[in-house]
Amino acid sequence: MDPLSAAGFGLGAASLAFQLFAGCIKGFVLLSTARNLGKDSSTLLCMLNLQEIKLTEWARRAGLLSGSHELDRRLNAVVVHAVLRELGTLLLDTEKLKSRYKLALNAVSLSTPMTSDPEVASAGGILSAAISDEARREIMFQAGLIHDSNGFAGRLRWAAVDKSRFEDYVSQIRLFVQELWALLDPLRQDELASGIQMVLSHVIGTSRQLEGLHALKETLQQSPTSLDPFLSSSDVSPLASAAEIKAFGMSVVTASALPSSESSSNDLPVTSQPGSSSRPSQDHSASFTVRDKTAIHLDCLRIQDFVAFQGSPDMGTASYDGEYVLIEWKDLPVHSRHKIMARVQDLAILLGAPKHPSFRSLKCKGIARDSTTPRIAFVFELPCSLSSLQPPRPLRTLLRGCPSVTVRLQLALKITQSVRYFHMAGWLHKSLQSSNILILGSGDEHRVLEPVLTGFAFSRLNSASEISEQSSSNPQLDIYRHPEAMGEPQESFTDTKDIYALGTILLEIGEWRSLSRLVEKIVNVGKGDVALSQLAKIRPFLLEDGVKGGLATLRFRMGDIYASVTKMMLCGEIPQPFAAAQGSGQIVFPNILDVAVRELSRCTV
Repeated sequence: MDPLSAAGFGLGAASLAFQLFAGCIKGFVLLSTARNLGKDSSTLLCMLNLQEIKLTEWARRAGLLSGSHELDRRLNAVVVHAVLRELGTLLLDTEKLKSRYKLALNAVSLSTPMTSDPEVASAGGILSAAISDEARREIMFQAGLIHDSNGFAGRLRWAAVDKSRFEDYVSQIRLFVQELWALLDPLRQDELASGIQMVLSHVIGTSRQLEGLHALKETLQQSPTSLDPFLSSSDVSPLASAAEIKAFGMSVVTASALPSSESSSNDLPVTSQPGSSSRPSQDHSASFTVRDKTAIHLDCLRIQDFVAFQGSPDMGTASYDGEYVLIEWKDLPVHSRHKIMARVQDLAILLGAPKHPSFRSLKCKGIARDSTTPRIAFVFELPCSLSSLQPPRPLRTLLRGCPSVTVRLQLALKITQSVRYFHMAGWLHKSLQSSNILILGSGDEHRVLEPVLTGFAFSRLNSASEISEQSSSNPQLDIYRHPEAMGEPQESFTDTKDIYALGTILLEIGEWRSLSRLVEKIVNVGKGDVALSQLAKIRPFLLEDGVKGGLATLRFRMGDIYASVTKMMLCGEIPQPFAAAQGSGQIVFPNILDVAVRELSRCTV
């Protein structure tokens, strides 16, 4: 009797739809843990696991992962059962797999537990952990497909795998999954797409697998919109770019750790893992290489006509060899100059790599060291359409007039997305403030504003082992910092502190007033020297409920969702209403920036 026929028994314990779904999960488990997949195993597993995630997310929204395992009555049960049967047959029938797709599978002895076999234990791709093995076992156990919730039903071994045929096979799986998605109403389809993005964001943000990140990037690029209508290119492309940027950043740091004889003589290709060659890419990122660090060093004497921005003496526009550029100066501390210089070089290489437009950052041409002062300049390319007659302007200088709520919402969303992608790629900004957000173009209050994230002089890899620099001791800037990030750092800088600073920027955008004015009841930053103890009162003031708090009028000006997102960033915790919006049994718990982007995207005026 085939597994799907067997699934028809025991319907008293679970619905037919749940048992058919569990049979599909069993098929995914058997295929993804099968050994001997070949040299393209990371990419092929990633493609397969992505469809499993999509199916599981659908099942959660269809009610199958609730306590009763009952299918939502709004869905057509007959169609659901038919599609799940077809999908289960496609996943479990090895004879059809061999005859139709020329993909052969053989059974493997069950004499040893699956987790004790090193080859099988390491077979999972980067997305395999997005659904825990415990969750998979529990689904199959509840459906009666296995009799022990601590083990799987069997193991297979690939006898022959052709990549193109495997891709065709996964494409057919994807079509069945999409049929199930199409049965949901548009609102739940949007929630489902958002859920998938959050899973992918979590995987990219937490992964340290070079090979896996490359595989995920390639998988996302191979999912054309025409074949995956519920995930648009605007949703997937930035995620693919974030995966590649993270892998690229890890390669940069790895190259820095090599002896100088190995890392300085030649360009180092981004590798999936030590000793292996990188997989060719289909887009502009194919040119990614960890450049010879001498190539990024520019001549400081060629920087001419520097004009600082208002209130930002270390940042402004200039000319470099006749090209209109952005300059950001960074002082080099004497006590840690060597370590900081190494980080600066890595950062310049990372900022010079091609990125998706959603990152909203300028391309770094290189760095120029001042021979007269212990400082260094980051040199960034500016769009050709800009000129000295229409220079970019810091957001802080534009906080006047009366732009519409729509313009402010779009601006806040774009900035939040930018920070989200940098965090996802494994880098912390460390100096988020409205003076480090440039507005390109006219800055007309009636037009959509195009922000660019700058001020990366203190940015670093998101790692506890990285040393933390004090960004400044300027009260005008310290008001944007989390209390724990003020003064000499006692703890390593974390993403929560970046998110807090982003929350202060969202407050400025919502109120359309500078933060210094919004907190003047607590601290007068114009006085010059301000005690850290006084600056530390800003956060409690902003979070205070009632008419005297810093958020007192934000809800009136921007609405409940915007105000709640801002408060979430300042608190550093996801509130219950936003967490409840995820529903029960989510694959991964979302991070604050994922939730912020989701909620701000839903705001319409």
